[in-house]
Amino acid sequence: MARGNKAQLSGGRELSYLTQKDALFGSLIQRIITAVNTIGENTAVSPTGKLSAPAPIDSIDVQGTLDKDTNTLTVPSEHLHWTMTHNASVQKGVQYITEIDTDPNFPQPHVIDHGCSRSGFVSLPAMNGDQQNVYYMRSYPQYHGSDPAPRTTLGGRDGAIKIVLTPPASATGHGLLASKGSGTASRTGQQGGKGLGTVLKRPAPGPQRNLQQK
Repeated sequence: MARGNKAQLSGGRELSYLTQKDALFGSLIQRIITAVNTIGENTAVSPTGKLSAPAPIDSIDVQGTLDKDTNTLTVPSEHLHWTMTHNASVQKGVQYITEIDTDPNFPQPHVIDHGCSRSGFVSLPAMNGDQQNVYYMRSYPQYHGSDPAPRTTLGGRDGAIKIVLTPPASATGHGLLASKGSGTASRTGQQGGKGLGTVLKRPAPGPQRNLQQK
C-alpha cells in the first residue's frame, strides 16, 4: 500500500492485525517495510509506483557572449561549457540530462547524461565545410524512479538561443563558469567531494530576509 505520492510502502491495517496476533512477527514485518522504504529513498525510486518528476531546471548558463539582437551566443572555442541552476528541493539520486541538436525543435537530439553533476563539457565541430554549425540546447532533471521533468531550453520564453562555436585560433582564454555543485550538495558549488550528496533531501532556498531598518 502506498503512502503519500506513491513513494513509500505502508503496512496499514494488515500490519496492525499481524502485530496484535504476533508482536514479534509484526515487528519483523515493520523492519522489512522500513528497509524497503530506505532503499527507495536512497536510490530515488518508489517501492509502490512512480515518483513525481523533480521540478524543472531554473536556467542554463553557457560560456560565451550573447548578441540579443540576433539571439546568438558565440562560444570562444570548440568546447561547449555550461552549468544548470536548479533551486528546487531535490532528493538524493537526482540525475541531470542535456540534449543538443542543430534544430530548435530537437527532432533528433544528442543526449548527454550528466549523472549528478550540474556542469557539462562537450567538444563540438564549429564548421561543416564552409558552413558554420548552429546548435541548440535544453536540459532537465530526472529521478531513476520518475519520468523526466519538463525541458528547460536555453533561451526559454524568448526563443531558443542559437549557439555558434568559433575555431580554436580565435579563443580568448575565458575561464570556467562557476560550479553549481552536484546532487543534494550546495547550489554554490562549494561542497566538493559530495557526489550524489550526503543528505537525503536538499530543500529549496527560503525567502530572503530584509535586514534593512525601516
